[in-house]
Amino acid sequence: MRYESTRLVDDVVRAIEEEILAGERRPGDRLTVIPLARRFGMSQSTIREALLTLEQRGLVKTNPRRGFFVTRLSAEEAVELCRMRALLEAYAVSVGLPALPNSALAELHHHVAAMGTCVLPGDLSRLIQIDLEFHRIIAEMGGSATLIEGWSNFNGRIGALIMRSVEANQLLIKDVVLYHQEVVDALATRLPALGRRAIILHYLDDNQVNWPSVEAIEQTVPALTRVGASA
Repeated sequence: MRYESTRLVDDVVRAIEEEILAGERRPGDRLTVIPLARRFGMSQSTIREALLTLEQRGLVKTNPRRGFFVTRLSAEEAVELCRMRALLEAYAVSVGLPALPNSALAELHHHVAAMGTCVLPGDLSRLIQIDLEFHRIIAEMGGSATLIEGWSNFNGRIGALIMRSVEANQLLIKDVVLYHQEVVDALATRLPALGRRAIILHYLDDNQVNWPSVEAIEQTVPALTRVGASA
């Protein structure tokens, strides 16, 4: 029974998330439990659980007196998420880039090409999935199940992060492709210092993040790599 309940919640989450990502629901739009329960033919408790899950993903905000509303990640939340992803992936690159197989590099090229076929905003959900697959390859360079687990814990909010980035910076698909191609080009050198900096800049090189943040991560990762090697 619990599995069935979880599946129903996931179905509602997926449907509403796709509507938000596609721009069919805008920031400030109210999400009312009873009409949604009627629409999906599910209990109000199932709908509330789904909306709380969407809140954890940064797409919905709860107002104690007024209910649930579509929202966006704040600038502070976006920066913090970018810092954490940059730190984890830069570490993975430092550890595993020299041994990166050609097949993995080819897969990264494939994902960049797939991004170029997306049309925004309708394909935002697809773009997010491609982005996750792209960055998973990078995270897996670290060869650590613990690193992957930590990296995956942030995945739920990546959709909200990409949506905010696209809207706030008015990004076009060509921009998204360029940013990811720059990462691939750096990784193709097999030089950890170049790959590490490319990843950090990929996440942090915008007007909302100061350069000391970039430098701090760039200096921290080699130290972590040395500690890991000696442990």
